[in-house]
Amino acid sequence: MIKIERLLSILVILLNKEIVSAEELANKLEVSKRTIYRDVESLAISGLPVVTIHGRNGGIGLMPSYKMDRYLFSDKEKQTIIEALKLQHSILQEENQILIEKLEKLKGAEESYNNFSFYSPTIHRREIEMETNEKLKTLRQAMFQQKKVKLKYVSLNGEITNRVISPCNINLADGSWYIAGYCDKREDNRIFKLTRIREISLLDETCLTTEGKEFNQIPSYVQVVLVFQRNQLGKLYDFFLEEEIEILPHNIKVNFQYDSNKNLLPFLLMFGNSVDVLQPDSIKKEYYNELNKIHNKINDDNQLSYIP
Repeated sequence: MIKIERLLSILVILLNKEIVSAEELANKLEVSKRTIYRDVESLAISGLPVVTIHGRNGGIGLMPSYKMDRYLFSDKEKQTIIEALKLQHSILQEENQILIEKLEKLKGAEESYNNFSFYSPTIHRREIEMETNEKLKTLRQAMFQQKKVKLKYVSLNGEITNRVISPCNINLADGSWYIAGYCDKREDNRIFKLTRIREISLLDETCLTTEGKEFNQIPSYVQVVLVFQRNQLGKLYDFFLEEEIEILPHNIKVNFQYDSNKNLLPFLLMFGNSVDVLQPDSIKKEYYNELNKIHNKINDDNQLSYIP
């Protein structure tokens, strides 16, 4: 199956399922998981809001607001795709007949979502989204023209640097936009969060080639166990599935899988002292060390340690 057919197949699957794992997509399309990650990345670059969801039943999906939008494909666009696939039917594999049938079903769908409204496609305030959209326009222009961009970037720890990058991939992950590209300063591939880009400008320099370079880290999941105070239950349903939450007589235990390539600390700090980390030890140590730093800043004379 060539790439364009595979991308269409992935899109139809995502439109018809809430969440699908990379492994399931790889098995269905008979390719490697690494190929699936690259294909999903290609869909994101084209403007589709592909998201990854963590947890025991996590996977890849489209943002619900996008799936409900009737202008995802106009009737004319759907018919054009179907006719193009039918013209090639003699050389297409059997799986593509299923793709044609699914697209025809989409074309004839009569569902109305007029009573739905969506305030925000990401976790950020509307004003932040508007600012981010301007950055996305510049980055898409740079990628289309194969030009470098100059960034003023603030890292997670507050370090401010000027970067010149050759943008390659745009991703929407965990409610935030990211740009991946080759960084001249680091002489390596880097990923930048758009909300931390404070200034951006298009340069007249041609991009360095990034063909064949890998930007996505393959997820490496660890089992995380947290204990929350009972008054946090309402907030927990914003982040966890019903089967991941165990309501106990005096507290709430949450057991889920998390990608160890990502930083869980900002999420934990949202709950202050209303959460304890049971496992893994690496996250537990990191969390309590950070609580100690915060405590010492508040009161340098108080030597009380949060470490149990």
